[in-house]
Amino acid sequence: MDSESLTEGTVEILALSARQLAAYNAADLDAFCACFHERVTVIDESGAVTLEGQAAFRARYAAMFSTFRDVRATVSARLALGPHVVEHEAWSRVSRETSDKQSGLVLVRYSAAEGRIRWVQFFRS
Repeated sequence: MDSESLTEGTVEILALSARQLAAYNAADLDAFCACFHERVTVIDESGAVTLEGQAAFRARYAAMFSTFRDVRATVSARLALGPHVVEHEAWSRVSRETSDKQSGLVLVRYSAAEGRIRWVQFFRS
């Protein structure tokens, strides 16, 4: 992307996306949740809301970080427009209890409002 053509909203969502990814990979719950709006809404591929609000969001990821180790995501492609970014992510994690590894691919849309990620939508195959 040509940095001269980026809007303020695009710069913001790209920075938020990078911060939340780094915090996720570090399993830093506080830094991760700080990237997301108090009214964060998570949506599935059909448009159904699967989670609403910072408390529910924090609880979901606290459980994930305590259940799994080596929680990781990498971004192989990114498209951004205004306050929206869509990322192609590969994710993996290892069960603390069984040491079984889980992994997969997902498209994720992040949209910002008021300086934080307000909407997250996951597209899974």
